[in-house]
Amino acid sequence: MTRIDVIKNQAEILECAKAFQHDANFLMRELSKDFNFNIESDELYPKEMYSHKYNCKGIFRNDWTYYFHGAGCRFDNLQSGQVVEIIITERPEFGLFTGYFFYDYMLTTDKFKSLATWFLGYENVYKALDILKEEGVLTKGNYGYFMKT
Repeated sequence: MTRIDVIKNQAEILECAKAFQHDANFLMRELSKDFNFNIESDELYPKEMYSHKYNCKGIFRNDWTYYFHGAGCRFDNLQSGQVVEIIITERPEFGLFTGYFFYDYMLTTDKFKSLATWFLGYENVYKALDILKEEGVLTKGNYGYFMKT
């Protein structure tokens, strides 16, 4: 994968990043409504989210499962199989992503499966994200990448 390849595919990569960012923020906002917590504050997440059901796992709105682990939360759609795995430590922004999380999102989101095929694995996603950071399109935080605003 070359810099030129990444730049040629930059529009589709950024479209996917925007979709990921939207889905991640939407899911956490909705989860905060269900568990009645403020995603804007630095307060700890409600204990019932972590101790809920089975080892930090639960069902969310009958369509999603969620699983809190370390600094992340993984959402799995029960109908489509879509996976949205997010970093929860940078709230109120949940659209931060790693190459692995971003690749998993592509693989499980119908609209972006061809992009995942083009990448041929999450290792190449990390390379592309680094290139887009160097191009000034993405910013890299402590835990992952996010789109510049």
